[in-house]
Amino acid sequence: MQIQQLIYFMKIADLGSMNKAAEALLMTQPNLSRAIINLEAELNIKLFKRNNKGVVMTEDGKKLYQYSRTILNQMDLIKGMALREIVPVLSIASYPLISISRLLCEVYNNHKDGSLKIQLLERRLQRVIETVESGEAELGFLMYNDVQSKEIKYMLRYKHIELNYLGTDTWYVNVGPYSPLYNREEVEASELLSYPIVRMPDDYFSNLTFYLSIGGISLTEFKKVEYMSDNAAMINLLKYTDVFRFGPGISREDFAMHGIKTIPIKNCEVNIGVAWIRRKKEILGAAAREFVQMLELWVPKAIH
Repeated sequence: MQIQQLIYFMKIADLGSMNKAAEALLMTQPNLSRAIINLEAELNIKLFKRNNKGVVMTEDGKKLYQYSRTILNQMDLIKGMALREIVPVLSIASYPLISISRLLCEVYNNHKDGSLKIQLLERRLQRVIETVESGEAELGFLMYNDVQSKEIKYMLRYKHIELNYLGTDTWYVNVGPYSPLYNREEVEASELLSYPIVRMPDDYFSNLTFYLSIGGISLTEFKKVEYMSDNAAMINLLKYTDVFRFGPGISREDFAMHGIKTIPIKNCEVNIGVAWIRRKKEILGAAAREFVQMLELWVPKAIH
């Protein structure tokens, strides 16, 4: 097996087409097909299957893609060492949470000399897992509720990703000064039915959340829903309108800096697991280990 074969394989996987990959690689389609056939024969696995849009990876192909990305990334690092241009990169995939970006600011302040590049990839739960699996992120930060827990843990085992548990939080209500609930010490879930809720766009795991019940009220009963795809928009909506948000207590201090309160919900029995993930058997870089230490110090304090 040659490195060039892995490059060919990944290009086909990225483009989903043998013809498009051949054009991008400046080679003929028959020669590219022959290279992939030889790679499959050498590994004794099938890498692609055809559909009406082109080709998609088999399960074996997905595993090889993950390994190939790691190999090629390491090759780039080796080349960088030769050129004396190597700069470590800390790449984190995370559920959108303002507290994570604050922690990364602390990492940045520890490396102001330019000795580290930092990348934060904000994703929904499923994409966080996929981003870590693909090697695009070194580690991921997850928060998942009771009904999501079983599915997430199954997916992590299937994808050979290690889950490192940090603690259990619960849901609160986040509101800004325009909300009639702003000065309350506690709220009942039934009261919230009169107000619009803001949330991130749905994915597979967030759809499972509709099976939750909060203080005896099913989430399906909340009909006034606003969707915001990033934290900045959500924070402004909370600050300047009467919308509310269900969220963990872990970010109460960061929300307070924006004038947003975190209010307990009476009889809320929702459990929120807090964890970080990485690919199994992969050694974390120094900056990633530094970030994990920050998480391990911060999370237990923030959820109590």
